[in-house]
Amino acid sequence: MPTSPTTGRPFGPTGRPAGRRRRLGSLIGASLLLLPVLEIAVAIQVGLRIGAGWTLLALLAGSVAGLFVLRHVGLSAVRRLATPPGAAGAAPNPRPPAQTALVVLAGVLLLIPGFLTDLGGLVLLLPGVRRRLARQAEAALVRRFDVRGVQVIQGEVIDDGGRIAEHVDVQVVQVRDVDPPALPGGPGPR
Repeated sequence: MPTSPTTGRPFGPTGRPAGRRRRLGSLIGASLLLLPVLEIAVAIQVGLRIGAGWTLLALLAGSVAGLFVLRHVGLSAVRRLATPPGAAGAAPNPRPPAQTALVVLAGVLLLIPGFLTDLGGLVLLLPGVRRRLARQAEAALVRRFDVRGVQVIQGEVIDDGGRIAEHVDVQVVQVRDVDPPALPGGPGPR
């Protein structure tokens, strides 16, 4: 297994040190365990300030708002994502898939009872925040799954040196030619 020249730790499958992934998983796990405790503490503080009845009503309103967002956006988004582009009856997607996923996440956060999750859901419903997070998520995915210098030709992955790296099954879903090659005897690229 290759190791990092600076730390001597083994690299994971992503080319990053393997310990980083474990730390991130531990952080996410600790956050999920801590969230209910924080939600209860915040609910108690809100209840002391505005009363138990109003607190329960506010929590219920947040859950109803989450249900509305999921019902309005979630079902149509799942249908659009499940239908291949260009298929018969395919509806146009009004927003990029990353933003749609963030709207669905906002609905889920609103649906979960608690003021912190409601705040997170409301922030994700802001278009500017959603666009920025979607751009960051897309950039992170491109960095993680960077395939520059690799070509897929009839089920074979060819690396930069022209060697066959591995055999894969490929199903072409959508192809977009950005700069088409010039046709012999015809006009060149536009």
